[in-house]
Amino acid sequence: MQSTKTTKKVKTSPGVFNNIFQGLYQFLRKSFRRLHHFYLRYLYKRDTIFATISVFLFIGLLGLIPINTGILNPFKTALKDLDFNDIAYSVLKKNKGTAVENRIIVVNIGNADRTGLALMIEKIRAANPKVIGLDVEFNGPREPAQDSLMRHMVGSTPQLVIASKVNWQNKTEPIDPGYFGIFTKNTGYVNLIGEDGGTIRYFSPFEKANGKTYKSFPVAIAEQASKEAFQHLEHRKRAYEVIHYSRTIEQYIVLNGEDVLLDNIAPELLKDKIILMGYINPDPYNVEDKHYTPLNKKFAGKSTPDMNGIIIHANIISMILDKQYIREIPTWLFWIITILIAWLHVALFMRYYIEDHIWFHLVAKLAQIFFAILSVYIGIVCFDWFSVKIDTKISLIVIILAIDIIYFYEALAVWLHTKYGFHTNFHSKAH
Repeated sequence: MQSTKTTKKVKTSPGVFNNIFQGLYQFLRKSFRRLHHFYLRYLYKRDTIFATISVFLFIGLLGLIPINTGILNPFKTALKDLDFNDIAYSVLKKNKGTAVENRIIVVNIGNADRTGLALMIEKIRAANPKVIGLDVEFNGPREPAQDSLMRHMVGSTPQLVIASKVNWQNKTEPIDPGYFGIFTKNTGYVNLIGEDGGTIRYFSPFEKANGKTYKSFPVAIAEQASKEAFQHLEHRKRAYEVIHYSRTIEQYIVLNGEDVLLDNIAPELLKDKIILMGYINPDPYNVEDKHYTPLNKKFAGKSTPDMNGIIIHANIISMILDKQYIREIPTWLFWIITILIAWLHVALFMRYYIEDHIWFHLVAKLAQIFFAILSVYIGIVCFDWFSVKIDTKISLIVIILAIDIIYFYEALAVWLHTKYGFHTNFHSKAH
């Protein structure tokens, strides 16, 4: 006889699940009560709300005061040029592994004069590139024969974009098209935001001056290279864009202008490509036409500018063509998060300041250090992984100011209580 084994199914009683959920509910309820008794009840107190408002009022007042003193200028400059997101480039190597750009070719013009530049343009255009960008500012007349040749080349090369210049301080005047700009409609201003000594993190796609809209140099080039990418940028309607530095100079094809003149470059290499003509000096200590960028190996205390202007323009063009823009959280969301952070910290500080003052300074300093590290880390991760830029400087300033604002607020609240009977938790505390 075959023996059959029967498997007995054990049914879990609904009462077991009820007990589990009931226990979890009671645990969460008790935990919330403890948290509320210890901390959350200070969120809704009048002193906490008014002290939080005072923090932002104080920041607003500071913003209205012109800081021009020699003592404070270095600190102002340092804070202005500080961006923790640069760590994503300089330390974490955000652009590491990006393929060499095969749509853009950079031609190093070296110290070529106007005749040399005109001949380079002639050689390049014969190879039928998509567009040629010449990052050179022509400030006035030179030798007539050179000027005549350059003038002819500019006027007869429809795919050539030449450099113009915008006056950031005075936009009532038209943009300076340069000496040869009157012979072509294809110009773009080469000015970069922060080029007077700061780090180049942003660029202005379009500028309005004298009632007209002008394009920046990389935008004018991108328009000829890809109408779709240009229209996508237009539809973004951003006053400025954060530059996505996807490549260093090693990740661009760089040719020597002399090789172009000597026909050492195969025309097939230039065909249907974006050709950027600009000055590049391989000497790392030669700072001519070089700027600080987030890719600088030294995140703080930068010593030497690290990138030529033409390579910065190349990065901007790559960003436009790829539509890989750095996103920024909306302003309203930024301020909601900042206010919420300030509110939570002020409530924590208030609780210890009033009830456990002996621990106040220790808890406050630990909270400041923890939040500073956490906020910077979150900001860097968001920038490195998701290309979302979050400026944490304001949040850090808010938390730093919160402690001192509590002292000022206490004096004001106690005075108002004594004078007008203002209800406050400070008047009855003792420490």
